[in-house]
Amino acid sequence: MNLPKILIVDDRKFDRILYTEYLGDTNYIFKELDDGEHILKTIQDFEPNLILLDWQMPRVSGLEALKMVKKNQVFKEIPIIIITGLEDENVLEEAFDYGSVDFLNKPVSSIELNARVLNAIRLKEAIQTVVQQKEELQTLSQIIKNQKDELAKSLEIKTEKMLQDRDLFQHDIEEKNRKLITMELDTTKFINDIKSIRSRLTECYNTLKSEGSTSPVLRKLLSIDREIDSLGIKDNNWSDFRETFESIDPVFYEKLAQINPRLTPLDLKNCAFIKLNLDNYEVSKILNIELKSLQMTRYRLKKKLQVQGNVNLREFIHSI
Repeated sequence: MNLPKILIVDDRKFDRILYTEYLGDTNYIFKELDDGEHILKTIQDFEPNLILLDWQMPRVSGLEALKMVKKNQVFKEIPIIIITGLEDENVLEEAFDYGSVDFLNKPVSSIELNARVLNAIRLKEAIQTVVQQKEELQTLSQIIKNQKDELAKSLEIKTEKMLQDRDLFQHDIEEKNRKLITMELDTTKFINDIKSIRSRLTECYNTLKSEGSTSPVLRKLLSIDREIDSLGIKDNNWSDFRETFESIDPVFYEKLAQINPRLTPLDLKNCAFIKLNLDNYEVSKILNIELKSLQMTRYRLKKKLQVQGNVNLREFIHSI
């Protein structure tokens, strides 16, 4: 363990010897000066933990030496105890004004000297500890601030990415919704066109037959009608519709099947249209049916799903 170093500055050799005997060379390491003239150089070389400074010296007084030390930015934190034989309050006030930590009057007693020196050294160590802890806290605070800034930046990047992903997802959902509606509209138009063609085929067939014609055209007309039936238009359309809708909501139809596994493709389409927030007018246009027919279909659907009378079908579908 390194012993504390004490610099004794006093023009009287007897006093310097007395102080070292009082304090004990087993407790401290001492350096002596008989004047304050070379105090800064000695401090630089010796690096004392404490200075005992006599107030009255012939060449450079204790006050002048005190001023030199306290003006120096490197040495100003070293504790200095002033020792003087003067009984003057002005001396005490001046010593404290220029930075001394304590004051002793001559003759100095052993007990008082040891107590004042020990207190001054401990105070300096405590101050150093507080300063060190403050610096460590400032360093820790800076580390925490840096981490906070990094987390904030990371969160900002992740939030921006999440918003971008959300926008892309929303755009994808909207595209699929448009695809479903367009698909159903195209299919409805196609089916209506096919119905119109079949109706005209039937008219042609009935006309020719009523005229007693044996033309091969009759067989051709029947063949065309059978080919139209074999296309399976409705089934194919439902398969495509279901596949596209399940890419938007993969479990919706599964949940409906748990409520009623015997729902028809038309029932499931109507549920999907409600889920897509289409109003009754839009759905009636897509399905090419009258509003009255749609309302009747929704009424039957509500019963199939066991929806209570006071519960709105649209609210029920959105709760699934």
